[in-house]
Amino acid sequence: MEYLNVNFLGSEIMVINHDGEPYVAMHTVVDGMGLTWQPQHRKLTSNQRWGVIKMMIPTNGDIQDACCIPLRKLFGWLLSINPNKVPESKRQTIIRYQEECDEVLWQYWTTGIANREKILQEMEQLKKRQAESEARGSAAGKALYQRKLEKRQLEMQLAAINQLDLFKQTA
Repeated sequence: MEYLNVNFLGSEIMVINHDGEPYVAMHTVVDGMGLTWQPQHRKLTSNQRWGVIKMMIPTNGDIQDACCIPLRKLFGWLLSINPNKVPESKRQTIIRYQEECDEVLWQYWTTGIANREKILQEMEQLKKRQAESEARGSAAGKALYQRKLEKRQLEMQLAAINQLDLFKQTA
């Protein structure tokens, strides 16, 4: 059996050659993401789309039965993950990956070509514009809050002056 460990999104996954096609042992992927295995196993085995096969793989000096899917299917499965169910430490990685996949599919279906470098550049530009927009919104929000405080202080000072009998009309 040919296999190698590959770094993927900051975690190491086992890629196994099976009949000339790379497969991924899913238990290690699921564990690496901090997800519970049983629900993901049900998801994988209940839909033929994932192409699940069982194979014997080496683990910690032993051979174990493993649930594997073709590597080409891993990306679609990752899109099915709810980032809110992933531990906080992995959440941004999953969100970023899913956004990149969305952009790749959009580029492919609208232009017929998905160029990873171009997509990454576009995503960085969009993130920069979003950060700038948030900063402007934050500055505007702070200015509005400051204006409300000033207005309240001025109204309180005016009310205090009006309470003095200095401005009451005498007959």
